[in-house]
Amino acid sequence: MRAIELFAGIGGFAASVSEDVEVVCSIDVSSHVLQVIERTWGHHTSQKKIETLSAETLAGFGADFWWMSPPCQPYTVRGKQQDLEDHRAASLLHLIDVFKTEHAPDTIGMENVQGFHESQARQVLLEVLSSAGYTIKEFMLCPTQLGVPAKRERYYLIATRGEFVLSDELAVPAIRSEVLEDYLDADVDESLFIDPAKVEKHGPGMRILDRAAPAAPANCFTSAYGKTFRFSGSFLREPCGRVRYFSPEEIRRLLHLPDSLSFPEEFTRRQRYKYLGNSLSVAAMRHVLRHVPGMIAG
Repeated sequence: MRAIELFAGIGGFAASVSEDVEVVCSIDVSSHVLQVIERTWGHHTSQKKIETLSAETLAGFGADFWWMSPPCQPYTVRGKQQDLEDHRAASLLHLIDVFKTEHAPDTIGMENVQGFHESQARQVLLEVLSSAGYTIKEFMLCPTQLGVPAKRERYYLIATRGEFVLSDELAVPAIRSEVLEDYLDADVDESLFIDPAKVEKHGPGMRILDRAAPAAPANCFTSAYGKTFRFSGSFLREPCGRVRYFSPEEIRRLLHLPDSLSFPEEFTRRQRYKYLGNSLSVAAMRHVLRHVPGMIAG
């Protein structure tokens, strides 16, 4: 199977599919994330705004499957929830217009935040896909349902002109562990510890987990992690009593992105948090993509 990855980010889709899937192009507006994809997977990449790509150009990749993770800001609780009025919805609206044409692919996949499920954008998308003859499956899935000790509830959609495989029952993919400790660094970087005065000031709004007894999964890590203490992810209290940030490597593991994921050395920790926060849960993706024939081995 041939696939293109639209709004590619650091390649969460590529990390989720089997070796039988050829990602013929990863497209994103950010040159930084495309560097990560090139270093990690060696895929052909294209730095473009999706809304500038014609239906003919997209069809020219010869892909059977188009994956997309369009901007979530129009639908997120942290945003203004302007939905289709948000200028960042323009790229999705452009793709919806492409889906009306003869150049639309056989199968389409999509991921977005929970709020997309209640959006006008979703209603428009479903109407167009239904009119174009697609059969549609929608999922609301959190990795915690698969045993991953980190929250990241997302809306997923698969639309195909072919046939789906498997049932809607959860099939737990191979995950690292159900225990948070197994995702954590053995040696903690001293620079991850947070000034106690900041912990005292922001503590009531911080989700602080105890490493010695992590009784709950980590909150969803967002692109704002490291920039704000509220609604951006969890923090960890070490046995010494000090509170710290999760490291980028720990977040990568919780997302089940591969060990081979390679950031350029010059990327700051803040940049790594940003791109990881915009990425995907591979465990959840593999559950969703298993409904597409040939997408997931086994």
